[in-house]
Amino acid sequence: MRLLLHGDVYSSLNELEDCSISVAITSPPYWKQRDYGFDEQIGQESTPEEYMGRLVRIFNLLRRKLREDGVFFLNVGDKYLQRYGKSHLLQIPYRLAYHMVEDGWVLEDVIIWYKPNHMPSPVRDRFTNTYEPIFVFSKGERNIYMGGAPIIKIRLQRTPWKHTAVFPERLVESLLRRVRLTGGDLVLDPFAGTGTVGAVAGRMNLDFVLIERCDDFVRIMRERIPFLDVREVSTLTYRWEPVRNPDIPRRDPDEILSDRRGEVVIVENSSRFLSVLAGMITENFRRFHREDALYFVGVMNWSLMDLCVPALMIERGYVLRNMVVVSRGDGWFPVFMMARDSTRVAYRFNLDRVRVRHRSQCSSSWFDLNFVGMTVRDISGKRTRRGVVVRVLERYDDGFPMVLAVRWNDGISAELALHPEMDEEIREGLKFRCPRCSCFLDLTGDPEERCPSCGRRVWEGLPVPEEPKIVEKLYRKVVQLSDRVDQVGSCGCPPRIDKRESRSKFIGMRRENWGASPGARKQVLGEYFTKMRLYRIEQPLVARYLNGLRRRRGMSVKDVERALPEGYRYTVGHWFRRDFGGSTPIPQDVGLLRNVLGDDTLLRALERTALKFQTVKPHARGKNPGDFIEGMNPDELVSFFRKLFL
Repeated sequence: MRLLLHGDVYSSLNELEDCSISVAITSPPYWKQRDYGFDEQIGQESTPEEYMGRLVRIFNLLRRKLREDGVFFLNVGDKYLQRYGKSHLLQIPYRLAYHMVEDGWVLEDVIIWYKPNHMPSPVRDRFTNTYEPIFVFSKGERNIYMGGAPIIKIRLQRTPWKHTAVFPERLVESLLRRVRLTGGDLVLDPFAGTGTVGAVAGRMNLDFVLIERCDDFVRIMRERIPFLDVREVSTLTYRWEPVRNPDIPRRDPDEILSDRRGEVVIVENSSRFLSVLAGMITENFRRFHREDALYFVGVMNWSLMDLCVPALMIERGYVLRNMVVVSRGDGWFPVFMMARDSTRVAYRFNLDRVRVRHRSQCSSSWFDLNFVGMTVRDISGKRTRRGVVVRVLERYDDGFPMVLAVRWNDGISAELALHPEMDEEIREGLKFRCPRCSCFLDLTGDPEERCPSCGRRVWEGLPVPEEPKIVEKLYRKVVQLSDRVDQVGSCGCPPRIDKRESRSKFIGMRRENWGASPGARKQVLGEYFTKMRLYRIEQPLVARYLNGLRRRRGMSVKDVERALPEGYRYTVGHWFRRDFGGSTPIPQDVGLLRNVLGDDTLLRALERTALKFQTVKPHARGKNPGDFIEGMNPDELVSFFRKLFL
């Protein structure tokens, strides 16, 4: 049997005989991850609870179709809830598994699928996602699941199709080899996508049934899988209800109070783990730790409830940023990274201290690249404007920036273009010294920050900003070359188009369906420059510094507002706010502030801009290590995580 049911998943499952399926393998649409272009699609529900409730209902019907000894492999990806301030990892896969167990399923295993060629990500305040869980469910203890390694390392598979969530064929084959199969076994994928499960089952001489609603995917499967019998299925209506989150189990609180900047705790069992979480919600724990503290809590012998509870901590004032999987000989265990759900400060996460060196990194071509005709997007102001590079005014030695002439609608300007391998170094290069002992400070804007050397409160005065010496040298050069811009004239230089764009499978696809694909970004968007603020600096820190400047001059926020043009009436107040409702003055407005608050190193730094080369490239300091760790014992893990907030 090679059957494809073209229709709604619930309606199509009703077409199957009860107790007819030996193995089900699927990966349903992830919540709010893709738009497949048809009404009533799964994954576009309003809340995660609605999404999980709908899947629990569908999988309840699937359980009826499974043989008494059958096995169900379920792969579900996670999602971050975008909040005002910090986003929160929802733990959807594990919460869904919990509710499926409550509905009658038996959880046999939780396999970690690690992706060695996982999608890169520009995130800097958490670990990159590198794995997904695969749950193994059955109807009872007597089943055909034989077990296997708790971690599977299989690379993502390139495909010619626009579907960017394709199961690798090797993964499907690996799962099928974990069950005892005999003649007559029937394999099911209720969310078939491009038919990977069917293609693999067919090569293994297994009968299979695929279910798919999306017309585009049905066309792909007709081409991909020979001798496929396609049947249309009429849609049935069905009812489902959102799931209800379980209560956090009550435990006596275990307050860990060792470091105001953060804690790392790896415990042996579930009971101690829940006690540590209970300790985190006590008032004493909150008072002891800084608001920007970071917490890593791991449990070596975990339960399914342990994997769900950290997502529920948002109700107690904490956001979950990562579930780091730690591999050990006979299995794995989680370490949860959490922070206060604060809108006032950003938590401490020093990613550069744990980056992993790239195997190879070469940027020698930068010196030889022809940038003329490349587009420039100016995002440094209130509105994005576009320009085009019309001339390279000066090239420095390889490894340094260069100066480009950029034509905008309102004229031509000389712009500093940062070398890809030094842009992060320069953008992170603004430092602060203690006003009393001159030692370097690692500032966040917390009013209680103290100098690590002299112990005085930093914000009783004003820390001293210090720019890299090379920056002043570079900007003097830009000013000198600005005189040559007039010689460029108004030559018409159309933006350069990368011919590879026309061959991209992502052309015409909505951006939300690209996922994290670097290929999509490069092939569709091409390579270009972005004009942005030179330094990366946290807004709460800027706001506290600006408040210090105005107090030095005996001014209130209203005084500053009155000294600026009328159009800034509703803007100025946000510059002095130290929460996530605040904003940093754009470079064009900093000059006005300097007229009011006086000349200052930080204000000059906030005024500086540069062109950043936007392309798919490795980070100069190494790559994000990701949320999968192996080869570390507990002591090494503690040392590793502590580097992030020290």
